[in-house]
Amino acid sequence: MDTPEERSREANELRKSGRCKDALEIYRELWNGQHYNEYTAAGLLHCLRKLHHLDEAMTFADDVAARYPDHNWVNLEVVWAYVDYVKGMAENGASVPVLHACGEKVLSRNPPPQAVNHIAFTIMKPAKDAKDWPMLAAWMSRVDPSLLSPMGMKLPDGKEGWSYLARWYHYRIMGLIGIGRAQEALPLCREAIEKFPNQYKHFAYDLARAYAGIGEYEKAADTFDELCRNVRPDFYHLFEYGKVVHQLGRPEEALALMARAAKAGQRPEFMVGYFTDMGDIFKQVGRLDAARDHYTLATALRIRMSWSIPPELQQRLDENAISSIEDSVEELTYRCSRHWSNCETEQSPMTVQHEREKPLAEGVVGRIFLGHPDRDYFFINPPDADGYIGFKNELTWAPEDRSLVVFDVVPSFNRKKNEWAAKAVNVRPKDDTAAS
Repeated sequence: MDTPEERSREANELRKSGRCKDALEIYRELWNGQHYNEYTAAGLLHCLRKLHHLDEAMTFADDVAARYPDHNWVNLEVVWAYVDYVKGMAENGASVPVLHACGEKVLSRNPPPQAVNHIAFTIMKPAKDAKDWPMLAAWMSRVDPSLLSPMGMKLPDGKEGWSYLARWYHYRIMGLIGIGRAQEALPLCREAIEKFPNQYKHFAYDLARAYAGIGEYEKAADTFDELCRNVRPDFYHLFEYGKVVHQLGRPEEALALMARAAKAGQRPEFMVGYFTDMGDIFKQVGRLDAARDHYTLATALRIRMSWSIPPELQQRLDENAISSIEDSVEELTYRCSRHWSNCETEQSPMTVQHEREKPLAEGVVGRIFLGHPDRDYFFINPPDADGYIGFKNELTWAPEDRSLVVFDVVPSFNRKKNEWAAKAVNVRPKDDTAAS
């Protein structure tokens, strides 16, 4: 029969060769038989982590941390156990304060910089999503950017995604703007635009927001204009552009931009805050019916989503004697869309760009090929024409793969190739989805 020392060596060899499941059985045998030491503890915890037994790993980590407080390998495995656990918590929707508390516990163990970076990025994304700018800025300050790769990660479709260094720039910029230190964000924006041309759209947007954050609205508007002429803008680009133009005293132009954004086909709950802003501008220019409709739509959306009504929106409802919501979100959206159609004028910004985006064809029928779920684009093949690319984030419904759809074709600027192409937009179901 093998001695505990021999079994320990066997477990270590299995662990080093990547056979953590087999190693774990031996480590458990040794631990439960009280044939253990700090090396057994570290090896067992390592295998628990690698096999994603995170709850057990956390309980065991607290135990061995108390038993062997000064052992480097044990401490390192405890740190990474916490990192893995917090990552799992974030993926399961844990709140930012809970994640922060666990992150602080990691920091108390004097972790290596790589572990600090991992825990920081794990917390920063939900902090960004929650718009908790102080928390985002706090954790960003703990990151060592010299350890971050500038190389973009390869996506399943072969394209290059964001690098960790690019994400650091983006998060740091957002955090600085969010806590009122937009001036500090300006040079970071310019550096990021130069360093990461594939993320130009995002960093140009950050630059425009930074200018707006310090009251440089003319520069913000110029930046938005350049962005929108180089790439197809997202709906929030246009909304924020509109807010800047409004600050410059041009409410009609602001409404034109916001109306174009509202007509982009995004889910209305994504735009609920902007609808209140539009209501305010409609009221300013004397279009009171439009203002009331937008306040009502913003409220109806919040009720549908079980969201609270902010005090500022409630004040607007009271001022306009809106005491109840009788119409559906769909009816209110339709009413508001009629106001949007009356907003766009030849004097609005983006006229040239908008002309480029007028449909090349409307009501085209084709079959949609969604491809891999992680792929952010799809193709539609009409029977007698070349196929067209489209983007999943612009879909307002969930089509079945290879079903027949109706769509429009618009010009699309390819920044990498510096040329205009065509893409599918406004994709909607075809009444007859039978195979052709």
